[in-house]
Amino acid sequence: MFTPFAWLIDTFYGWTHNYAIAIALVALAIMIIIAPLTMKSTKGMLEMQRLQPEMKKLQNQYKGDRQQLNTEMMKLYQEHKVNPLASCLPLMAQMPVFIIMFRVLNGLTRMGSDGTFNPDYISKSSDLFIALDKSKEMLSFGLDLHLSPSEAMQADFVKGLPYALLIIALGGLFFIQQRMVASRTASPTMSPTQAKIMQYLPVAFALFQVFLPTALVVYYMVQALSLIHI
Repeated sequence: MFTPFAWLIDTFYGWTHNYAIAIALVALAIMIIIAPLTMKSTKGMLEMQRLQPEMKKLQNQYKGDRQQLNTEMMKLYQEHKVNPLASCLPLMAQMPVFIIMFRVLNGLTRMGSDGTFNPDYISKSSDLFIALDKSKEMLSFGLDLHLSPSEAMQADFVKGLPYALLIIALGGLFFIQQRMVASRTASPTMSPTQAKIMQYLPVAFALFQVFLPTALVVYYMVQALSLIHI
């Protein structure tokens, strides 16, 4: 399960000799693989936009009766063969990838008894293994991608600021991405509280990244940029 993803990072590192670029290329490769789901999601969101006038009519007709409104909305979705959850498909596909990438990156930077990296999942003759083996850092563009932003800031607050800026940038990208999705899938059956939760949940996920390797932050930034572009 983990070896193919490590092989991808290794392959792209062999081309670029840059950890961040290799991880970014992995993110792009995965986005290409799940492109059919993304296209299906986009089609579903466009269908939801087209149904907005009818959804508004139902909202006005069954104002104050949320249960009946939900029933009529489901009938509308079934009639037009629209899946209101289609926008979640790419996110659902990414969840296993998140777990795998976390394990792979931790495996690649696993510390040996001598306090240096002893990488897992890749061949000892590979460029990536040779670059990481016996090293204590996974440096790219001046950042140690093996460190979490919280670890970097605890070690040196000033030097850790670029790591914090990455988290802020990721949160901003997630917020923009969710706003775009919400504008396409707005549902009259969703309460304002639910809408706010859906809007800010991705930002909370971005803040959670402060405790994970910076390499994952790079991965998700590229992924978010790809989805916004789509």
